[in-house]
Amino acid sequence: EIVLVPVAEIASIVADGELLHIATGAGKKFRINYRLKDLESRLDPNRFVRLSRGALVNLETISRISPLPGGTYLVALKNGQEIASSRFQ
Repeated sequence: EIVLVPVAEIASIVADGELLHIATGAGKKFRINYRLKDLESRLDPNRFVRLSRGALVNLETISRISPLPGGTYLVALKNGQEIASSRFQ
């Protein structure tokens, strides 16, 4: 089955080995077999930011950024997801 997910609805994209887990703002989850680097190049860099080697988030879905020890951050999204960030631009 192929499900078309509008880019505006994507909250995060997290890599897990060969799979990418896409979460929407409404909490729906999808898995695709695609490379994060290739998908990132197709997304608007003004809308999506890379948080680590394995995670991209939609800037509009971020609700809170909390600093953690060691210079990392915990990024909370409006859909309840929390993603550790090794960098935040």
